[in-house]
Amino acid sequence: MGERRQRSGRRSRDNAQIASERIAILFTEAERASRQGSDALSERYVSLARSIGMRYNVRLPARLKRRVCQKCGAFLVPGRNLRVRLREGKTIWTCLKCGSVSRKRTVQRPTTAGQSAREEGGREKKSGEPVSREAGEPVGKAGNR
Repeated sequence: MGERRQRSGRRSRDNAQIASERIAILFTEAERASRQGSDALSERYVSLARSIGMRYNVRLPARLKRRVCQKCGAFLVPGRNLRVRLREGKTIWTCLKCGSVSRKRTVQRPTTAGQSAREEGGREKKSGEPVSREAGEPVGKAGNR
């Protein structure tokens, strides 16, 4: 029996780290290309990033995965090839290239303006009417007094 040869080259953990770095670089290049108006080049960068992830068994980070259409593989840029709508506690993303629709539940957070008004003890401002801080009554409404 022969001696066991020592493995040369990088270990798999190192390969995964390098793959993750390359994926991040390719996504930044895809963003730069899409800003310059080259959609084909940005799609190519995304395709390369996804294939590197599959080859080295590295998942795309969630923030980068959301930037890619799952159906056609387009690099999504809101306003250019992505429509974003907020409806009934959901965020609806529509790819304008292939028409694919993605719905995600949104977490509703209280607004900071409402919180600051409640913390000061004053009444919240409703529908654009100014509120005096001392009395808590609407300002400029003579008929309501």
